[in-house]
Amino acid sequence: MLQIRETKLPGVGIRLEFTARNGGRVGVIIHRSGRRDVIVCSPHDPDVCQDVLHLDEEEVHALIEALGVSHVTEEAARLQLALGGLAIDWVEVAEGSECAGRTLHEVEHLEDFAASVVAVIRDAQTIASPPSAFAIKAGDTAVLVGTRQGVDGLSALLSSC
Repeated sequence: MLQIRETKLPGVGIRLEFTARNGGRVGVIIHRSGRRDVIVCSPHDPDVCQDVLHLDEEEVHALIEALGVSHVTEEAARLQLALGGLAIDWVEVAEGSECAGRTLHEVEHLEDFAASVVAVIRDAQTIASPPSAFAIKAGDTAVLVGTRQGVDGLSALLSSC
């Protein structure tokens, strides 16, 4: 079975990719909006796409059926990436979250999480390394880094209503 590599694309979604037996690289970018792009990458540079096919949900299902898959289970799994004890995740700040309107300093000290907010995506703009006085708003996407347990705890706090 071929190995599918998963790469988080903060602010965009997730990239799933595999290398075909002939050396070609094929992938799917799953946008947060639900749109999917089928990509064929350069075998020499994984960041260079040789071809892109933009598909909406109905077209994705038609392609799946054409490939012979009769049943697809769609699962909304959190996108996570763990590297040697370091976890990276992003979460949307929920409407009604107790964190909305608070500064990063206040949020990170509500509980003793071993995680920090290292960036915030607001209105398609990325604010890297926001200062501790930066106020979180509902609808912001917070990029979290820390231990797996710390990231999970801070994520739950930010996404709670």
